[in-house]
Amino acid sequence: MDRQTIRIYDSEKLLSFTYEDLLNFHGKEMPGGVALVFKLMCWIFADMAKEIPVRGSCSFYSGLGKNGKGIIDGADCVMQVSKNQKLFLNHDYSLSKNAPDAPGGGKYYFELGFNGKIFSVSVKQGVIPEEFFNFSKHIHQKRQNAEPITQEEKEKLHFLRHSLAETILNTKAENLFTAERIK
Repeated sequence: MDRQTIRIYDSEKLLSFTYEDLLNFHGKEMPGGVALVFKLMCWIFADMAKEIPVRGSCSFYSGLGKNGKGIIDGADCVMQVSKNQKLFLNHDYSLSKNAPDAPGGGKYYFELGFNGKIFSVSVKQGVIPEEFFNFSKHIHQKRQNAEPITQEEKEKLHFLRHSLAETILNTKAENLFTAERIK
């Protein structure tokens, strides 16, 4: 993988973030989500918009709702959308969108706003492996039912999350997402 960086202005200061920076900010629990939002921001900022965003102008909507903590933390690390009260997590909004279902509810659909622009982004069908989806859904159901998660299940989830992250990081963004500018 090329060592990509996300660049963003914080007032007059230009900041740069790597995947590792976002992963460290998040705490390394959900590397697949961090990888997904990292590739999304790299692609939209540098390739689609071809400009460097200003933090104060940023907003982020996640169709996963409050699930997908790696995605939320990664977006927050770069854009500070929680601090600026521009993070939106109502997964019901995404239900009519053309995007794959997420294991914890909602959809793999996002809206990324900055510098007066808004891009809608959907993860392409087939990007999230069926095994990851099914096992994550199983774990979500166990948590909802207050059932214990075994050590073997924790290890499998850890493996699947890291495998997903590696696949995402080594895949071109245009093969991961569909996007359009909606404003």
